[in-house]
Amino acid sequence: MENLKKIEQYLRGELEEDDLWEFKRTLETDPQLASDLRSYIELKKMMVQTKKIDMMEKLQTIHENEQKKRRFLGLPVYSAVAAALLLLAAVGGGILLMQSGNQQQKLFEQYYTSESGSFALRSGNSTIDQPVMQGLQFYESGDYTSAVKMFNMSSENLMSKLYRGLSFVELADYNSAILDFQAIIDHNDNLFVDQAQWYLALCYLRTNQSDKANEQLNNISSGRSIYKTKAQKILKELEDK
Repeated sequence: MENLKKIEQYLRGELEEDDLWEFKRTLETDPQLASDLRSYIELKKMMVQTKKIDMMEKLQTIHENEQKKRRFLGLPVYSAVAAALLLLAAVGGGILLMQSGNQQQKLFEQYYTSESGSFALRSGNSTIDQPVMQGLQFYESGDYTSAVKMFNMSSENLMSKLYRGLSFVELADYNSAILDFQAIIDHNDNLFVDQAQWYLALCYLRTNQSDKANEQLNNISSGRSIYKTKAQKILKELEDK
């Protein structure tokens, strides 16, 4: 697959800002790249399915071995059978829940890309608070803990809220990120609403809050957001499963 390296970088969120936008533009016009991306994602799904089958086969082997031991010892078999069936049912139900959760987490990993703070830094906007500028520098360098500390010093600044939320995402503190993104949306009259709505939806996916994720994605897909097409694609993937 010629595009394998780019696809892996895209799904892991490793593409630089310029490369990311170029990849997305190419994805819209290059059928081969789109096909390669779909094939790669399907291959990952098959690997997960194979692991599930292996686990079920191991459980079945344990059950059969337990039956043999009980027959040899003269113990009732029915209790072992019942216990094994309950175990298989519980594991099967757990797998269904895991699959649902895994699917949403995979969608998060597929669609989440780190938001660059370089544009704000390069702009040198004199109206940006100094703690926010320092926070952006820490954010760009990947020091998200220090970034959060600086953004906390200007917590009412909406740009600070956005990048603090993104820092929380990078730190896997999704609940804190949700609070920041929701605060931006509640403010409403600002330049960051589209981004906040998008990242809020992704955080809901990552934390398996299906109803809230669907609600947010539907809001995005019915509006004029720059993320409208992506939201529609995620909704379709969720419906197809």
